[in-house]
Amino acid sequence: TDGGCPMLRQHPRYVVAKKNMPVHFICYSQEPHSMQWYKTAEDSDGFYELDRNTSRYSIERKDKFINFTIFKTTYEDNGIYVCDSKNLMAEKKRPHLCGTELRVMGHSNIQQIQSRNTLKDAIIIIQSILLVIFISVPMLLFLDKVSDKPRSPSHISTSFFLVQGLEVEQMATYEDITPFRDVKAKWTVGEHPGEE
Repeated sequence: TDGGCPMLRQHPRYVVAKKNMPVHFICYSQEPHSMQWYKTAEDSDGFYELDRNTSRYSIERKDKFINFTIFKTTYEDNGIYVCDSKNLMAEKKRPHLCGTELRVMGHSNIQQIQSRNTLKDAIIIIQSILLVIFISVPMLLFLDKVSDKPRSPSHISTSFFLVQGLEVEQMATYEDITPFRDVKAKWTVGEHPGEE
């Protein structure tokens, strides 16, 4: 049983569980009484047998399967659980590689994941806004350059004088503005403005 997967089915293959929640693993086999559960730690090559019931977990053998239940998961339960033949340690063999990985997460980890998702959403929105800006600004500048193309000479001279006339009108200073006088116009006294 070194290396490849034996003729048995283990379910599920990957489990993420909240802390203090129960977890169930099932191993289907023709000979469940000759099978046993093993646990390998994530960051080590060692493994150890899970051969009897304790206050933390139970092992139950039926006709066609062997069931492994952890009552309340803790961070120490992280690892890979493998169903393989008994007495591997006595035979100096390793369990096969087709196990079930258990990952225990606490509430803070779930909150961290949610805050990461919120941060990712905010980054996506900011990227969308920047994308719109970086696409529309060059387009507007290009359209402005296209509208400033040279036209016929008569049109240029006319617009040149119109612009100069506007500039003269806009260059009036404060001293050039005459104060408002409440004086009756000359024509109101008896003359008509159209008459001279």
